[in-house]
Amino acid sequence: MQNILRFFVRYRIVLSLLVFQVLGLSLTYARSLAHESIFWANVLERQAQWRGWLHGWESYLALEDKNKQLIAEIAQIKSSIALDSSTAATYQEGGFAYTPGSLIFIEHRSAEPWGIIDIGSNAGLTPPFAVLGSSGIIGIAYECTPHYARVRPLSHPSMRISASAERTGHFGTIQWNGSNPRTADFVDVAIEAELKPGDRIVTDARSSVFPAGWLVGTVESVTVDSLQFTLTATVRLAADLQRQQVVLAAVNLHLPERDSIEP
Repeated sequence: MQNILRFFVRYRIVLSLLVFQVLGLSLTYARSLAHESIFWANVLERQAQWRGWLHGWESYLALEDKNKQLIAEIAQIKSSIALDSSTAATYQEGGFAYTPGSLIFIEHRSAEPWGIIDIGSNAGLTPPFAVLGSSGIIGIAYECTPHYARVRPLSHPSMRISASAERTGHFGTIQWNGSNPRTADFVDVAIEAELKPGDRIVTDARSSVFPAGWLVGTVESVTVDSLQFTLTATVRLAADLQRQQVVLAAVNLHLPERDSIEP
């Protein structure tokens, strides 16, 4: 207690000045509208910063719930706009007639993979015709019933598709390499093509079944046959042949005319 008294006695002048300073500032802020406005503006600014920081953390912690809500909404929208093949309208473009439908499944467990789409002869389709997915080509339909068509996918051992490198225009043939349903070989390509990983391989005008310019896949690796002066590329197929998806059946309207002029 004596030490506290000694402290106040020793520093009485300084303490008195501090008391008068605080008292003076209090009276100034209490009697001045300008200083009062500044004071409350600073208080409100600090409150806004605190609330903003707190709201940011609350939003971050609620992201998982928001993502689940968005996923549910997207699924609902997709289900509401799913194509109905019974009422799907056929349209024409670039010499092909396109009819929308759905890929029901592709069976890869057998030696000769096959699949089913839910559109057939009732939609005016006559095989063979191309089956195109939203991300890339699926295969060729060779058999039809009134409401369904049987599809031979790109992963079928006998499939051969005319294609070309989008970057250089050099053509070759797509054939399944037998390893897995997501890869195929791009063979008999001129060595001058200088294919690179990432190059896009697309259908070309040599095909009588597929419209030109549809994506087949992208190059993963390239090997050179120096004796034959050719390249062979492993291609990652763009279409996932193992899931249900919306498809287009593409019929070449000019095929009879083309067949009549070829030797």
